[in-house]
Amino acid sequence: MGCEVVGITISGQQVHIGKRLTAREAGVREEDADSTVSFEIGDGGVQFIELDAENLGKHFHSQTDFDCVWIAEAMSHLPDKDLFFHDAYEVLAPGGKLVIADWFRAEVLTDAQIQADIRPIEDGMLLPALCSQPYYVERAREAGFTVFAKPIDISEKVSKTWDISWSLIQNPALWAMAVAKGRDGLAFLQAFRAMRRGYANGTFCYAVMVFQK
Repeated sequence: MGCEVVGITISGQQVHIGKRLTAREAGVREEDADSTVSFEIGDGGVQFIELDAENLGKHFHSQTDFDCVWIAEAMSHLPDKDLFFHDAYEVLAPGGKLVIADWFRAEVLTDAQIQADIRPIEDGMLLPALCSQPYYVERAREAGFTVFAKPIDISEKVSKTWDISWSLIQNPALWAMAVAKGRDGLAFLQAFRAMRRGYANGTFCYAVMVFQK
C-alpha cells in the first residue's frame, strides 16, 4: 500500500521481536534483523524504535508529516498525557489523525468502587491515576485536535481476554514466583482479577477514539 510505518516501544525486547517477525516478511535473514534499520515490504517500509512515548516530540521534531499516530494500551501508562497530545499534534500533517485505544475508568464512581476496582488495577499495572474517556477528549481538544470519531466502548469485545488471562495464571508455581518477587509481583497478578471485576461492574472499560489535526 506504499505506507511508511514507524513502531515505537519502550521495550527493547519488543523491538527485537518486531524486527525478527518483520524480517521474515521482508526477506531479510533473521540474524541480520536487529541490525536492519528499515525493512522494505512491497512499496512500503517498516521501522522499529526503542523510545519512550513522552519523547515523541523530541525524537521526531524535524518530521511533522505523519498521516496517523496510533497508540494502543499505552496512553494510560503515561504520567504526562498533555505532553503526548501536544507532541502527537506537532508530528501530524494537517488533517492527520490520532487514534487511541486504551483502558479507562467510568466517569462517575463512588469511593468504594474506586478502592475495590480501580486502585488494584492502578497498583498492579503500575499506572498513574486512570482517566475517564471525557478527560481524553478534553485534553485532545486543548492540544488543538477536533473529534473525528467519538469514543466507542468496546469492553464487550475485549473483556474475554482477561477471563482467559485469569485462567492461564492459576498455576500455583506462577503465584509462588509472584510472592517471591515481593509486593509488586503479587499486585500484578491480583490486577487481573480486578480488571475482570471492573469490566463486570462497569467501573472499568476499554474504548477507541479518533482525533484529527
